[in-house]
Amino acid sequence: LVVSKNEELCLNNVHHVSGYSGSSITLECPKIEYYNYHKEDIVWLKDFKEKVYTGTQYTIPSLEEKSAGCYTCVLSIENDGIQYNITETRRLTVDENFELLLPKLIYPQSHTKIDVELGKYKIIECQAVVDYKTSPKDDNCMLYWIFDNNFGNCNGTNTICEDPERVVTEDNRKILIRPLVFKRIEGEHLNKSFHCALVCTSGQDIGDVILVEKEKYNIGKVLCPIILTMATFIVVAVMCIKLKIYFVLCLRDLTGRDETLGDSKEYDAYVLLLKSGKTLVNAEEEQQFALELLPSVLEQQFGYQLCIFERDAPPGGASADYVLLSIKKCRRLIIILSDEWIAADDSSMYELMTGLHQALVERIIKPILIEFKPIKNYKILPESLQLICKSKKMVKWRGTKSVSKKSYFWKKMRYLMPAKLANYSEYETETLGKKL
Repeated sequence: LVVSKNEELCLNNVHHVSGYSGSSITLECPKIEYYNYHKEDIVWLKDFKEKVYTGTQYTIPSLEEKSAGCYTCVLSIENDGIQYNITETRRLTVDENFELLLPKLIYPQSHTKIDVELGKYKIIECQAVVDYKTSPKDDNCMLYWIFDNNFGNCNGTNTICEDPERVVTEDNRKILIRPLVFKRIEGEHLNKSFHCALVCTSGQDIGDVILVEKEKYNIGKVLCPIILTMATFIVVAVMCIKLKIYFVLCLRDLTGRDETLGDSKEYDAYVLLLKSGKTLVNAEEEQQFALELLPSVLEQQFGYQLCIFERDAPPGGASADYVLLSIKKCRRLIIILSDEWIAADDSSMYELMTGLHQALVERIIKPILIEFKPIKNYKILPESLQLICKSKKMVKWRGTKSVSKKSYFWKKMRYLMPAKLANYSEYETETLGKKL
């Protein structure tokens, strides 16, 4: 007698088991305790074909998608010379891996601080996740507030109330929310802990909030940094303006820059001494300054080449033509002015007008105005000179304070003159300065 195996009949008698991907599972062969057997007598088959194990229990250490299928344990026994097979089948399904998540408090965490204002109305919501797709079933939870070891329920005089619990669903999660209501924030509520407790069958979680008085607006704290920043900016700006000349001169000395190369000019400056038409007792001071001290410093110590009419004009030459030609050959126009100059003579006036026209109209020469003696009334000067006086191109001679080559007078003169390398010697300057 030959009997064929009916796999459909076998599948109708299977027991279903499941596991998560990545987890382990043990399949047991049941009802074998009724038979005399050895472990090696039990064979495990997968999908009724593949032999996968020998023994009473088959353990799969890490489930994969391909692990799913029917697992059959086969025990062969003999009775009266006839061999019988006893079988039990388990259908294994492998589910996506989900981490088992327990109920959890979302807010507040431990020692959460909240800024509040006295006398204001405030609601603080305690939130907890109590149901995930993989949460333990029948896990009942309670969510409530505790203050001073008492439940936060309201009474007639209490300024703190607990609103009813509500449930919301978000991303397949069930979230419990329990509001704590402060009808009016009092001083006694500050710097104390209000606990929110989540109590479930599987465990509990507790968080708390601490109310802190909100810092009052202090205009001083806002204005002080602004004022300090502005003051710093002003100080830095003033320092930059005051020290600009020193920075520029230092940079010139370090780089050895010479801006006179290749400009086809013959002289660095034309020196114009405005002479008075009257006979003055101290007129020789201006003459000595223009003809001796100025060239001794600018030419002999700083390497500049000056053109001075009284010194360099050829005898018997046409002064007007010489002045015009000489000014065109110069890079700067140095005008020496004092309060004693009121109405210049014809020669000085021609030099002045020619130089100012070249400087202010044609812009082929830059003016430098030296106030040798204090001028009481600038309005008596020609309008073009008044414009130069108002600019930063005027230098004031301060007598003995300006004699030293290291004085501010000579530094500003160097700053206004073209960049050139300088030599350093103090003797001639001090000697000539003692006479002024």
